[in-house]
Amino acid sequence: MIIHMKIFKLFAICSFVFLFAGCERQDLTPGVVGFWQGKYGIGNNYPGNGYSYLFRGDGTVRVFDGSDTTLANKAEGTYTFLSYDVTTTYTFLNGGDTYSSTGKVNVKLNFIEGTWGRGKSTSGMGSFFISRQ
Repeated sequence: MIIHMKIFKLFAICSFVFLFAGCERQDLTPGVVGFWQGKYGIGNNYPGNGYSYLFRGDGTVRVFDGSDTTLANKAEGTYTFLSYDVTTTYTFLNGGDTYSSTGKVNVKLNFIEGTWGRGKSTSGMGSFFISRQ
């Protein structure tokens, strides 16, 4: 009987450990890779300016400030994407200004909505939304 109790306790402890080990933040990076397009706003203004992201599989991002990506100002940077939160930091190639953003991705992985800021701050400058193209 004592052996059965010890086996049961060991099984219970192992089950508990495996349950919580599986609850780590999920890396969804492959789900965000691709071209996303939408709008950004400055301050409290509703997003109305063209804005696009090209998320690459290696963790880098190209940001386009404008509706037409061939004419838009371009920036290069990096991103992280964990548990439906995507965070970027990027620097514009033509002027060197650096910005950051953070957004929440919907469960279908086809829409991101968030805020952006100057430098390493991901808020304070305005809001944006983009959808997968």
